Amino acid sequence: MTDLHTHILPGVDDGAQSMDEALAMLHMQAQQGVNVVALTPHFYKNRESVDDFLNRRELAWTQLLAATKDQECPELVLGAEVAWMPDITEWPELESLCYQGTKMLLVELPIFPWTADVFNSLYNLEGRRGVMPIIAHVERYFHYQKKNDIERLLKMGYPIQVSAKALSKFSLRKKALKLLELYEGLLISDCHNLQNRVPNLGDAMKIVEKKLGRQASKEFAEITDALLTD
Repeated sequence: MTDLHTHILPGVDDGAQSMDEALAMLHMQAQQGVNVVALTPHFYKNRESVDDFLNRRELAWTQLLAATKDQECPELVLGAEVAWMPDITEWPELESLCYQGTKMLLVELPIFPWTADVFNSLYNLEGRRGVMPIIAHVERYFHYQKKNDIERLLKMGYPIQVSAKALSKFSLRKKALKLLELYEGLLISDCHNLQNRVPNLGDAMKIVEKKLGRQASKEFAEITDALLTD
């Protein structure tokens, strides 16, 4: 099982703040059956340059690899959760923010009302840059965006991520299951710490299996696994 969205890389963003916390989170992932973990710290172009971010990420990555050398942990893959900006398609370093070994970019869309620029930039990421946008925690936008704009986003057909936490909330569960079932949503943990945003992909998959069946949960896991291996 693969977790495509985590904030485990220590000291890089608002996720794990120490190596001990990062290691504990990775061990929790392994206990839940997760064997591949994508490390996707937040990146905000209006706060720092791509180069500065990559240097910070590389340092934390090197330290984490050294700390996990003699431990049984999931396989680690580098990435980033990139906050959308109007000029995102023009960034010369864009490919360096994609999931390691791919041309897929995890994009966090804005919570302010989406304009045509948002949709056009998603098309242009693929059309002009050959980069496939993957939409982070899509259920989060339902509260802020017009229904028509959500439907437009879903019809674009780009991979969408659904947070495991949404399945644990009764008010969101039905909507999250629909996103998984109808749009082949990618179930992710978006874990940040050991307190209120813990690794929880295993528990979420149990809910999926209970509500949609074992075969469905197996297929969802396979879709997610294939994204980094195809």
